[in-house]
Amino acid sequence: IPHVVIGENKTFLGEEELLRSRGVIVEVLNDDSCYQLMQDFILNNSKLWNEDIGVV
Repeated sequence: IPHVVIGENKTFLGEEELLRSRGVIVEVLNDDSCYQLMQDFILNNSKLWNEDIGVV
């Protein structure tokens, strides 16, 4: 994968630096609508979100 576009990474910081260290171009938009989408998802699906990020 040569190029990854991330809508926002305020909600959950991923492995951006790992990707960059392997030559992947990483573009983080920090788009407000993406952030709000994630906040709404977490609010409405907290159990699923916690499962996804490894919180029991």
